[in-house]
Formats: sequence, C-alpha cells, structure tokens
Amino acid sequence: MQQDGIYFGPKDKPGTAFCVLFLQANSDSSTAELAGALAQLWQLYEKLKQGLVPDLAGITVPAGELTVLFGYGLNVFKRTDLAFPAPRALRDYGAFRSANTAGGGPLLPGSGLSYAPYISKNKCSEDMVVQFIGNSELAVNRALVETWKFLEDTARETGRAAPVSIAAFFKGFQRDDGRSWIDFHDGVSNLKSEEREGVISIKPSNDPQEAWLDGGTYMAYMRIAVDIAAWRSIIPSKQEEIVGRAKLSGCPLVSASDLGGAVAVAGCPFTGTTQIGDLNNENFRETPVQVDARISQSHVQRANHHQQPLDDPSSARIYRQGFEFLEATEQAPGFRLGLNFVSFQDTPQRLNRILTQPSWLGGTNFGGAENGQNTVPGMSSLLAVIGAGMFLVPPRESDGSFPGAKLFGR
Repeated sequence: MQQDGIYFGPKDKPGTAFCVLFLQANSDSSTAELAGALAQLWQLYEKLKQGLVPDLAGITVPAGELTVLFGYGLNVFKRTDLAFPAPRALRDYGAFRSANTAGGGPLLPGSGLSYAPYISKNKCSEDMVVQFIGNSELAVNRALVETWKFLEDTARETGRAAPVSIAAFFKGFQRDDGRSWIDFHDGVSNLKSEEREGVISIKPSNDPQEAWLDGGTYMAYMRIAVDIAAWRSIIPSKQEEIVGRAKLSGCPLVSASDLGGAVAVAGCPFTGTTQIGDLNNENFRETPVQVDARISQSHVQRANHHQQPLDDPSSARIYRQGFEFLEATEQAPGFRLGLNFVSFQDTPQRLNRILTQPSWLGGTNFGGAENGQNTVPGMSSLLAVIGAGMFLVPPRESDGSFPGAKLFGR
C-alpha cells in the first residue's frame, strides 16, 4: 500500500502547504542506530498527525491534516550491511549529475535543464527525503522544527551527533487558481485518478531481493527557478506556441502561424464557459494527438506523447504534484520564484526518458525546437534547477513500522 502524501485516489487533493526535508546519515553511526532514529522520527510524526507535540504534554493542537512520506536515495545504499541492495531501477536511473563546483552544469546528459549558475552543490542528493504536506503552513513548519528538536535532544542525551542530520529543506504551496507563475494553466492533463496507480506502483519482479518494493513507488523532486522577466518579454502569442495552450482559456492548441496566430481544439472552451477548468470542458484537458509541426514542439506535446498502455514504462507517463514557491533574495528584484516539481512513477526510467530523449523534452529547456531556443531570447535558460533528487518510496508497513524498515532488517 502506498504511503500517505501521494494523492492518487478519486477526489484526493494535496494540502495547501508543502515542505520537503533532506536528511544525511551520520557515517559514524551504525545501521542499527540509523534505523532506531528513523523509527523514533516516524513515531514522532505519527503523534504530530494527531496533534500531539512532545513539549506540550496533555495538550492537543490542530494537526492541519498533516501527511508524512519517507524516501531513500542511492547514497543510503552505500552501507554494506543493509538487508537488500539498491534496486536496479534506482541504480540505473536514480542519479542526477552534480552541479559544477563553479556553479551550473547540466542536470542529465541530453537534457536541456541545467543547474542555476549560483548553484554549486545539489543539496537534494542525500540519503533520505521526508515530505510533509498539510492544510496549514504551521503543520509542515511544526514537523520540520520538531525534527530538529528530536535530533538536538538525541545528541544531548547520547553525547554524540545524532544518526541523521538536516541537510536542507524547501517549502512551497498549492495555488487555488489552477495556474503557474508563467500565468498559464498547469496540471490540466495530469493522469486521471483511475490511471494513476498503474503508473506509480512498482510491479512485482522475478528478483526476490526486490520483492519488498512491491506496491511502492519512486519519487522525483526538482526545485526549479523560473526566469519570469525573460518569460514576460515574450509576446503572448509566442508564449502560447511554446506552451501549447491558449493563455486565457487553457485550451490545447492544434496549430500556430506567424500570420494567423494559434488555433485551439474545436469547441473549446465549451459554450458558456471561459476556462478549461470549468464544467463540461473535461474532454479538452488532454492534449490532442494530431497537431501541426510547430505545436508538436510545444512543452505540453513534448512532455506527453499519448503512448499506451500507461502502465508500461515506455509510455513515459508520470503522476505529478506541483507546489509553487516564492523566496527572498538579496539580488533584484528581491525575490526568486518557481516550482517544486514532485512526480511519482514505478521506475525513474519514465522521467529520465522525458528529460533526455530528443523526441521528448530532450535538449529543450521548456519547449520549442531541439537545441534551437536561442531564437527566442531567454528561453534557453527559462528554467534553472536549484536542486534535484530521486528516491525510492517503499510501501507502507502493515505493522506500523516506519516505511523502509525491512531495508534495515526490521
């Protein structure tokens, strides 16, 4: 059974507040000590989900519908006394490239995504990820602070460093307008609820050492900054061609030209409605298969090639949950904005294919002709990666143990 925090069921909807926490295992701690700390953290989170805070004995606070998810990166499998080796899919497709020591550098060979020039270390390629989602910012902030408290108390009580430490964390939020920072509709053609489990759930294999993964998933995380100034310098009609949707209505496009502008799917939006999110527009949310050459290079077309069956990794469909972010900076204009990209898939190969294959996103940064975005100023670096990681998300344990306990022989 999937862990909480993957909103794949009918009418499931993520909470409004998001925080992702990256934990680094202490190399001086034994695997047994690491497992013990994770078990205690899991029990802490279970209490927080009930509104029980360790320092407030006898008091119950609003829990904010907190959900907690555990995931494991390749680094943790460097330990030689784990019960199982690194899963094959994680070994083959679970590592993003490191940022250049001077800053920047490609995320993956063949991908048009690169680290931002001010990023010289990928802080997301750690041993573990913990995802907090709730319906209040306090709920996810409290979970982060209580994690720190636990680690501090553990160090004080034992007289040595805790088995894990906080390496980094990033926060975000859900928008209620169905759009992204570039003002276009976002997540419109995400998987239908009945399609999601077949895409995200790890299937049984013939390898007995990977049986413990069955029913789990892989989580990809990327924190991506958006150059909003560069985007706003592009005229709306060109923006629509790059995205593959009409800006105001969100309707998918079938053609575009310099003379006639863009043409949307016939009948969209439905009579009496204005946006694709309105009732009776459900049939227009998926992008069309038959489009002209220019629209075929758009972001929405490059990210989805309508291949069946969806539960086959070759379809390259993923289940995405996005959370925007806005953070202060010391450089003008005084802030940075972008997207916390989170996706779930039965193998990291799906996302790897989307990001690296020329017929998919490949060498494009967002959309447009392969390696030809310099014709639109700013498009070659519209998106810049702040951090990225791929993590195994084991299934929930039936006995209440922390997810992944089997990996540590528990």
